[in-house]
Amino acid sequence: MSRPAHPRLSAPARRFPTDAGSAPPLARARPGSTLLELLLVVVVVAVLVGLLLPAVQRVREAAARVKGKNQLRQIGVGLHNYAAARGRLPGFVYPDRPDSRDRPPLSAILPFVEATPDGKVALYVAPSDPTADAPVRRGRDAGDSSYAVNKIGFAGLPDPAAGFPDGASNTIAVAEHYARCGPGARFNFLYSLRNSSVNPPDQYRLNEQRRASFADVYYGDVVPVPDGPTSVRPSRGGATFQLTPPPEQCDPLVPQTAFAGGMPVLLFDASVRTVRAGLDPSAFWAAVTPAGGETVSLD
Repeated sequence: MSRPAHPRLSAPARRFPTDAGSAPPLARARPGSTLLELLLVVVVVAVLVGLLLPAVQRVREAAARVKGKNQLRQIGVGLHNYAAARGRLPGFVYPDRPDSRDRPPLSAILPFVEATPDGKVALYVAPSDPTADAPVRRGRDAGDSSYAVNKIGFAGLPDPAAGFPDGASNTIAVAEHYARCGPGARFNFLYSLRNSSVNPPDQYRLNEQRRASFADVYYGDVVPVPDGPTSVRPSRGGATFQLTPPPEQCDPLVPQTAFAGGMPVLLFDASVRTVRAGLDPSAFWAAVTPAGGETVSLD
């Protein structure tokens, strides 16, 4: 007896479009980004940039502060190497004579910091000085300085051992100072008084091309004046130094720095400190006098 035949198993037949010109169905195309989505991306990027920029600026400022302090230390080493070789510090023999042929301290120590007076000396250009890249005026391209020496401390030819009765660690030697200050003042480390005399005396023209100094009465600077047996005050009430002034508002009669936290200074013992913002004026100017008998702290 024969078995009934089974139907043949086969794969389901594929269906093809009846229209030969039509394409197989594809996934739906994603619509383009909307204006709202684009604006959202822009806002997110702007917020991220806004968060990152202050951090980047802080890092740059910290790096500039460290480099600037290192440059002050190198100047201090140069001063002490000069003193070791000559038995005295460089100074102003005749600090108030226009015909003085003194060689200013920052110029005198050039061989001791391995620098020459040609063009700009990198050691004397503070990384934070906003005027360091100022255009050259009247073809004068040598001598710009972002540091100013304490004229009172360098008056005469100070003895590094006995010339500072108040203590070398309590007396400021060098402070930061914009190289170009205000509408016309320029601080030049190569100049002595004979290069900047004006007849008749005119404060603006004197400061237009002056030696790199502060507390320098010849230029009309703010200076310490006695205020009792062991105290001093500034000759201009309340004056100390400027913090982050715009170059056009820079006052050539006091030091200034681009840092908001305080003024970096070199002391005569070759140490470097930051004089804090808001320090009492009498304390700051007491640190400018080498033999005033004041006992103050820069902290």
